[in-house]
Amino acid sequence: MKKGEKYKCQKCGLVVVIDSACTCTACDLICCGLPLKPAKK
Repeated sequence: MKKGEKYKCQKCGLVVVIDSACTCTACDLICCGLPLKPAKK
């Protein structure tokens, strides 16, 4: 994940903005029991 990317919950609409880069090999953002999807810009 890169700084500034946005992810959105398809169920409740929560939007998460990445404010520092993630260097994990696998990083999951979960909301409402579902993985967040990249938000359209």
